Amino acid sequence: MNLRIPALLLVPLLVAARPAAARSPIAEVRIATARVHIADVLPAITGDAGALDLGPAPAPGGSRLVTRDDLRRALDEAHAAIPAALPEAVRVIRKMRHLGALDLERLTRAALPGAMPRGTTLTALRAPKSVELADGWDTVIARIPRPPHRVGSFPSTVTLAFLAGAESLAEISFPIDVTVDAAGAAFDVARGGQLTLIVQRGLIEIDAPALATTDADLGAIIPVTLRPSGRVVRARLVTIDRAELVDG
Repeated sequence: MNLRIPALLLVPLLVAARPAAARSPIAEVRIATARVHIADVLPAITGDAGALDLGPAPAPGGSRLVTRDDLRRALDEAHAAIPAALPEAVRVIRKMRHLGALDLERLTRAALPGAMPRGTTLTALRAPKSVELADGWDTVIARIPRPPHRVGSFPSTVTLAFLAGAESLAEISFPIDVTVDAAGAAFDVARGGQLTLIVQRGLIEIDAPALATTDADLGAIIPVTLRPSGRVVRARLVTIDRAELVDG
């Protein structure tokens, strides 16, 4: 049996059967900076227009879509020429960097000397096999907690901070072992140690002689005794012989 389908009914069927027009793929760019600029998305635009800020870069491991409207708005607000052809959108991806265990060990040994407390020596470190970090850092600093005030070997932890200028891009921590000698076991300031107390009053700075009332390390807030009055106040140790008043 032959079935006849009216021509008017064939039209929607043919339209539905046509493949949808393929969308242009979204371009991707990878950046290693804290901010996204026009030139990152449209490399052909240079100079002042290329330096126009499009906002923060995506977080490490993330991405951000910069649309045609975003580009038009930024260029228009800066009274810059708008190219005839702008992409529908560009996906901005934070560039990542792979570091292996040997890379981390090298960076740690380079950063630790300035962070190691007095009388403390690194004896072992156990860096992870690999990490993925946001790229673009220019400085690595290390921090370790103050070890116990005892002679011997102790487990500890090092934290590496990866900085781009003043911006922290990433921090990782892993275990280390340290050895503390007699100098490291001693406190930075001993009880009864002579101090100069700094009292700030507006633009005026006053010095007063004082004594530490307890053993303490730099940065600690301790009671100090003013001489010769005997008055006790709280102060923060800033060097081995200077402290800053922290209350009235």
